[in-house]
Amino acid sequence: SRSSAASDVYKRQVLQITSNPLTDQSETLDLWFDKSQTQALIVQKHGEVVYERYREDAQQGLNINGMSMAKSIIAILIGVAIDDGLIDSETDSISRYLPELSQQSSRVDIRDLLRHTSGIQSSITDMQTTLNNKALDLADGSLSFTADRAFRYDNMNYHLLMLILNRLYKIPINKLIEEKIWQPLVLEDASIVTSAGYCCLFATAQSWLAIGNLFLAPANTVVSKGWLDKMVTDALVPKWFYVQATGKSVGNSYGYHIYGGLDDLPEVFWIEGMGPVSYTHLTLPTIYSV
Repeated sequence: SRSSAASDVYKRQVLQITSNPLTDQSETLDLWFDKSQTQALIVQKHGEVVYERYREDAQQGLNINGMSMAKSIIAILIGVAIDDGLIDSETDSISRYLPELSQQSSRVDIRDLLRHTSGIQSSITDMQTTLNNKALDLADGSLSFTADRAFRYDNMNYHLLMLILNRLYKIPINKLIEEKIWQPLVLEDASIVTSAGYCCLFATAQSWLAIGNLFLAPANTVVSKGWLDKMVTDALVPKWFYVQATGKSVGNSYGYHIYGGLDDLPEVFWIEGMGPVSYTHLTLPTIYSV
């Protein structure tokens, strides 16, 4: 966590938004922002922020729910665990770390969870349980896997990754994020609503920008560059998968919660989260500080 004084300085800096130097591009970005569901849009060029837009409820970028962008944080932490020698490789079987699933998932590896190719069979009840800040009971046999390894987006893949991290580091996911990512990057205060592992990390827009900058900074000290490269390049192209940034459902690529698929910008990639999620069924959700 950062001091309130540091947060106040940050707020003043964010509120002093200058005019857009993108000239003709600004109108295009404004149009995209207006029709999107995006809470914050920051464009950085050569390390300098040249465009910023925020929705009113985003408090000038101080309160952004990244939704599924939390999956990218989990994926980065898997790379950290490999760097720390706690995981040999993303090709390790998940039953090595979650032995309760040994009968159902003997051929499922960590990479399958990262890419949503595990064949996992989950239910709405699983979603409700995890959003209520409860870990799935892996021993009850309710979670199963099919032999189908085609892409099928399922939040429970990243819940299982979160459980693996919990067991390896023996601390809650919010503390792990704080120690391994937020503190090393000196990011502003953030919070997690539930420990589901696949959503609900509220952070400043500038903090999300810092996460994106990890992929552009080969000398970062958070996780190995090789892992960040793999998150981008070890991608597949689902037959049908809607992505907001492209506005289409075909031709989008998906890595370890890293997206691509802009036809005219093939080297551009990003993280994305979509919402909203209904919290009406949550019972007194716990707020975890980061």
